[in-house]
Amino acid sequence: MKPPVMSELARSAISPARAEGTRAADADLMESFLRNDGDAARRLYDRFASRIYGLGLVLLRSKTDAEDLVQDTFLKVMRIGSAFDPRRGSLDTWILLNARGIAIDLLRRRSLEGRKLSSLPRISEASDEAGPEWRAEVRDLFQRANDAMGRLPSGQRSALELTYLGQRSTREIAEMQGIPRGTVKSRVHAAVASLQKAFPEDDDAA
Repeated sequence: MKPPVMSELARSAISPARAEGTRAADADLMESFLRNDGDAARRLYDRFASRIYGLGLVLLRSKTDAEDLVQDTFLKVMRIGSAFDPRRGSLDTWILLNARGIAIDLLRRRSLEGRKLSSLPRISEASDEAGPEWRAEVRDLFQRANDAMGRLPSGQRSALELTYLGQRSTREIAEMQGIPRGTVKSRVHAAVASLQKAFPEDDDAA
């Protein structure tokens, strides 16, 4: 039986020397990014874009919203990047927490808008029919997301959970599971691709 995710997280010890080196490299990367260094921007995008997109798929259940989350997160990082302090935590955690905060804010706005709409008087038969259809669509999206996660192979699901829920870097996951970083990346990308199939393009066009 595969150990639970939290057990893997508890075993994930990174040496102080390596952690210090990573913090220094992350600080240099952010400084270069805030100076509008093109290479630093590409490195940040390559490192985080797919992870933010996957987080958006999991939380927002929409490919379009996941794409917007990537853009909004990098815009926010550009605005508040000077607030990043490598002594307080890793760059991976800081950026993914910002992405998660943006996604949660969007979910809260959706909930508020839904409550406002539900309090409006019904003015036509068409509006009477919209409520049940919308609720059924939301239930369907959640069910497809849960089903897609459940169908993932254990290796892919573990890599996805550690990346987005455990907020671990590919290097940390590779060390925890004793596999190459390339294997971790392949598993995460394959898992995200499987989740994408649960949300065909016609959902975004609706």
